[in-house]
Amino acid sequence: MASITSFTRHGLLAAGLSLGASAAMALPITIPTTFIDAETTFKFNSDTADLMSILGIGVSALGNTVDDGSHWNFMMPVTQVSLNVSLFSLKPLSGAASGSGLLIHSDGGALSLANFGLDFKRNVLTADLGTVDGKITKSFDVFSFTVTQGLHLATKGGLSMQMQLDNMMLTQQAQSAFAWSLALDEIAQAGLPTLNFGSLSVDINPSLRFGLSSKPLV
Repeated sequence: MASITSFTRHGLLAAGLSLGASAAMALPITIPTTFIDAETTFKFNSDTADLMSILGIGVSALGNTVDDGSHWNFMMPVTQVSLNVSLFSLKPLSGAASGSGLLIHSDGGALSLANFGLDFKRNVLTADLGTVDGKITKSFDVFSFTVTQGLHLATKGGLSMQMQLDNMMLTQQAQSAFAWSLALDEIAQAGLPTLNFGSLSVDINPSLRFGLSSKPLV
């Protein structure tokens, strides 16, 4: 296990070189990152956080998720990344934070988001959605996003990757789920399509970590 980082770095390079001189070819690869220092940080937009507080809506960490103490910034360990690797390019396909979750609660109800996924083909963040009727919807489209800092890769000293995603906006289906589960009034519901919920930064470093479970959160 001590050579996981080295293996991952060399695996990426070998995958790209194996494609020969043709830059048009691309090889999709999946990298488990449970034992690598890989984190996403979800930072709620300050204006949205203030509005949620006024409406009596709070957010709590579940599973692997860690609250930084502010109740509006949450660190969620990345457990898997998938990339398209070619000789001259590296493009993200998807990412997963299995075992992490958030509980969003109000005086009138609650909903849960768990086992997050990033779909870079559609620029959508997904999660297993739990609603007040006890129903769980797997891989539900929760937020759309824009990529403001594309994938940056460094191999010096080991594999490291960084990305920045902003403008986390509720999908139309998520707006309905939030409105119903949190028992929002008509005025609050009308504002949901315009709310920027915040940003998501991805930071993967070569150090190892232990004691993290990638088992899906139920």
